[in-house]
Amino acid sequence: MARPRKNWPMPPEVPPAPFIVVGADYGPFLAAILEGLVSPTHGPLRIAPKGATPMKKALLVLVLACAALSAAAPPAHAQTTSATRARWYDVQRLQDDLAVLDDSLATVPTTHPRYREFQNRADALRSDLARLRDDMQRSGNSGDLAVSADEVNRLRTRIRELQNDIDTSLNRRWTGTGSVVLPEGTELTVRLERPLSSRTARVEDRVEATMARPVYVDGRMVVPAGARVLGTVTQAEPAQRPVRGGRVNISFDRLLLDDGTSVDFRSRVVQVKEDIVNSDTAKRGAIGAALGAVLGKVLGGTKGALIGILLGGAGGVITAQGDDVELPEGTVFTLQLERPATVLRR
Repeated sequence: MARPRKNWPMPPEVPPAPFIVVGADYGPFLAAILEGLVSPTHGPLRIAPKGATPMKKALLVLVLACAALSAAAPPAHAQTTSATRARWYDVQRLQDDLAVLDDSLATVPTTHPRYREFQNRADALRSDLARLRDDMQRSGNSGDLAVSADEVNRLRTRIRELQNDIDTSLNRRWTGTGSVVLPEGTELTVRLERPLSSRTARVEDRVEATMARPVYVDGRMVVPAGARVLGTVTQAEPAQRPVRGGRVNISFDRLLLDDGTSVDFRSRVVQVKEDIVNSDTAKRGAIGAALGAVLGKVLGGTKGALIGILLGGAGGVITAQGDDVELPEGTVFTLQLERPATVLRR
């Protein structure tokens, strides 16, 4: 005998939320959503496009959800991210570039027709560099006040443009083709582009640097500042505390010029410094006494990083007293050619 079926009560019908009929153009309605258009009675409006299939409805809901999330997101602050923020090393490098510019300005005769122009441009560069340095000191780790890498690059470009204008006005640029020989004993001032440590370095590791100063032969610039210099680690020994400090030796042997040519040379390291600024540079009067203030110590740069570093031996081995050799980015090497090197220009 069949059991009687119970007549379960039907749930009350829920009235549908109000809907808007939207045609092919959803632009005005999206704009209304972004302006916060909602139903005062039912909250957010539900959309049911006329004749839309379930798939189209789902896609439309997804689009509107993304639009709502974008509208609800807080406005982005105009902060300088860590990826685009300038480092203290960048400011130190600008100071080195100004020191090189000082050398060039010192050779411009006071009777030169563009002497005053060059001096005024140098004054503006000093002021802008001092402002960048002060901004970085005030900002600390604040993203709102940090100096951007773009600001540093623009200032570096202006320094190079002034350097090029000075060389051109004095007819010191080598614009032709042919070859020039760098004599034995020529010194190259290069800046390390990546940190190097006797603790992690391995023999045959590649080392990259850039020319910190241009090289002149017979009054003509043969190698410009900024040219890439490549080298190789030929010796690397970590420290064995407290018995022996670390040791590292680098052989720089290749120069890459901006026209695509390369120069093979043989050199040894004869000096290691934190930067290329020295007391003689600051005392010379071409840029003026204000340069001395701008070329002061930079917090967070390589200042003090080379304390205890020794250079000795015929091969220019770099050692440290009881610790590993730590050469930070920006370390300046003076290289001396052990034999002539030929520079070809195409």
